[in-house]
Amino acid sequence: MMKQSVKSAKTQEYVTFLGELKQRIASARLSAARAVNRDLILLYWDIGRGIVEKQESLGWGESVVELLSRDLQKAFPGLTGFSAFNLWRMRQFYLVHSSAEFLAQLVPEMQKVASAGEPKQILAQLVPELLAAIPWGHHVELLKKLKDHKARLYYLRAAAKLGWSRNVLLNQIKARAY
Repeated sequence: MMKQSVKSAKTQEYVTFLGELKQRIASARLSAARAVNRDLILLYWDIGRGIVEKQESLGWGESVVELLSRDLQKAFPGLTGFSAFNLWRMRQFYLVHSSAEFLAQLVPEMQKVASAGEPKQILAQLVPELLAAIPWGHHVELLKKLKDHKARLYYLRAAAKLGWSRNVLLNQIKARAY
């Protein structure tokens, strides 16, 4: 009797229902991955900012990065992403995207939201949100391959808008799409 009901359930309505569920599951998984990516990029921005600020205000030297790396890896065993090399990348990520040259590319957007607050507040909101639109691996490639701030912003926006994979991004850079 049970086999009969399972077999009869494989109707067009069932197939349609299954297709809808699969689509919802895939959509939820993508949404969750994007949320995790966003939080990770914002965390990396904040870590980079923190390192830069502490080095400037407290005079910490370069060795603090290696010390932070060891202590973070000890505090979070098995968690990747906190090597000294990656912490240096986070620092570079913050410095590049908070530089006057990069921010000059965002003046039109900053003017749109100028009523929202002072330039430092706008920077604190606008830039991290813009950067959070693509994965960390994309940022690493942009930092490695591009010095021009206009080009970096172009590829950042294009990758976010068009959903480029890292390989597509690299091919676009190689083809000089900018």
